[in-house]
Amino acid sequence: MTTNKSAMMWLINHLGENNVEQSALKEALRILLQRRRSELNPTAYGFTRAPQGRRAAGGGLTQPQVDDILGFGRGTCERLENGRLPNAPEHVLKGIGELYDLNHHEWVWLWRMTWRRDPPFPLRPDTDEEIPASWLRVLDGQPHAAYLTNHRWEVVAYNRHFPSIFPGRRVPPNTMEWMLLSPDARYILGDWANSWAPFVAPHVWAARAAHPKDEYLAALEQRILADEEASPIYQDFGPIYVHPDGACRPFIHPEEGVGWMTLCTSVPRSSDRFVTMLMIFDPGEERPKPLPPLRARHLGT
Repeated sequence: MTTNKSAMMWLINHLGENNVEQSALKEALRILLQRRRSELNPTAYGFTRAPQGRRAAGGGLTQPQVDDILGFGRGTCERLENGRLPNAPEHVLKGIGELYDLNHHEWVWLWRMTWRRDPPFPLRPDTDEEIPASWLRVLDGQPHAAYLTNHRWEVVAYNRHFPSIFPGRRVPPNTMEWMLLSPDARYILGDWANSWAPFVAPHVWAARAAHPKDEYLAALEQRILADEEASPIYQDFGPIYVHPDGACRPFIHPEEGVGWMTLCTSVPRSSDRFVTMLMIFDPGEERPKPLPPLRARHLGT
C-alpha cells in the first residue's frame, strides 16, 4: 500500500516539483470558488431553473449563471475555477469577489492563487480602515512608548508610556504632521534639520505615490510645502527612507532629558494600512551601540 508521502514523492519524480505545486494551487482555488458559489441562491438573482452548466456541489449558482450576472463572456467563471485564467483581468476578480462576498482573507487568497501576489486594492475600502481591537493588548503589553497609526499617520491607539514623549503629555492627532510642522518637534527631535526631517519627509512622498487620491495626504503635503523650514527639506528629496524601522536618532525627552530614540515598526497582517511603532528611549549623550542583525538559525547549527 502506497503511503501519502510515497505518492507525493512519485509525483515529484515523474511530474516535477513545480507541476505538483501548480496543481495544488489550482485545486485550492477551485475549492474556494466552488464553495462560495454553492452558497448563492439562484432565485435571489431571478433564476427559476438552472441553465445548462455545472452547478456547484450542494446547490447554488451555475458557472454560466455567474457569467450572466457579472456580464462576463461565457466560460469565464469555468476557466477561473479550473485554473485556466491565471492572470485574470482585475474586473473579473473584483466582480467575483463582490458577488461571492469574499472576506479579506479570501480576497487575498484569490489574488495569490491567480496572480501569485497580494491584491493591489482592498475589496471593501471601508474595512481596510479597521484593525482588530486585540492590538490594544499588544500596545499595553509594551514597556516602552508604543502606538498604532494608519497610512495617514493618524494616531489610532497608544499605550500609557506614549504621552510622556510629548510636552504636557499632549498626544498629537497626526504624528507625521507633528514631526514635520510642530515647533515642539523641532526641539524634541534632536538635530531636527539633519537627523529627523530629511529622513521623515520621503515617507510622505511614498504615501502620496501609494495613495494619490487620498485628500488628507494631499492637504498634508500642501501644508508641508507652505512651511518655510519643512518645504526646502521636502523638496530637496534627500536620503530615501520609506520606513523608520531600526533607526536610532537623537531625542530630547520632555521628562527624561537628552538621549536617543530607537524606532521599531511592524505591519499587522489584517491591513497593511496600519503600522505599529515601538519607541525605545535610551538616556544619555552617547549613542547606543548597534546590535548585529537577526536571522533564522539554520537547521543543525
